Amino acid sequence: MSASRPTMPIRLSTVKADEAADLVNKFKEWFGLEEIQRLVQDSARRTQSFLLQYDHTPTPQGGIGEAEPWVQLEGVPLPELEETDDEVRLDLRLSGLRLKTFAEGACRMIGILNETDALPKFANTYNDTSTNLAEWFMHERLMRAYLQSKASAPSPKLGDLMDLYLYDPKSQQGAVRAKIVQMVSVGLWDADPPVGARDWKIRAGPVATEFHLKVFVPVVEHFKQYLKGSQQTPAEEGDVL
Repeated sequence: MSASRPTMPIRLSTVKADEAADLVNKFKEWFGLEEIQRLVQDSARRTQSFLLQYDHTPTPQGGIGEAEPWVQLEGVPLPELEETDDEVRLDLRLSGLRLKTFAEGACRMIGILNETDALPKFANTYNDTSTNLAEWFMHERLMRAYLQSKASAPSPKLGDLMDLYLYDPKSQQGAVRAKIVQMVSVGLWDADPPVGARDWKIRAGPVATEFHLKVFVPVVEHFKQYLKGSQQTPAEEGDVL
């Protein structure tokens, strides 16, 4: 491997602006390595298989956890959903499926990357806090920008993150800057540090794009068939990558 594996600080709260920029650049270089890119692709295949098997829930660190389905809606596994044609209820079921696919799927994929030493050291410590509701909101925004023209796609700014994480705009920006370092370390965000008066530029990271296109989209499509109340048992139907 042409670069040494970078290390995530144990305490992100102590990271200053210059150190944050240096860490982000090291993480970007790491995920740009061909070997790491191959491991990201392989982790997407493994994550899709895990989700389609529908028989386990990931641990908060992305390992294989309890032997129960990773998504349940309205308090039951998908095969036990009550039949309905209510469009509002179906929309809520789809929203729940999408959120859980991101939360559990991204968590598992990051865990697999950690198992294969494809993450910076100690980055998996932040797995659980990188795959929650606020991160899902930002993931959707970043993927919309990714799929637009690269030249015109708007980039979220540090101030946008202050609003997302409910920080006072007048407060210190260190906590949100640490969040950027955290999310880049697990590959869900990519970022360019500020230069002069320019603010941070944030984009979907290499793990996020591979996850969304090769895991999230096909897995959601697979399980949508059960949202009206099908009594069939979800089962893996071959690799759909």
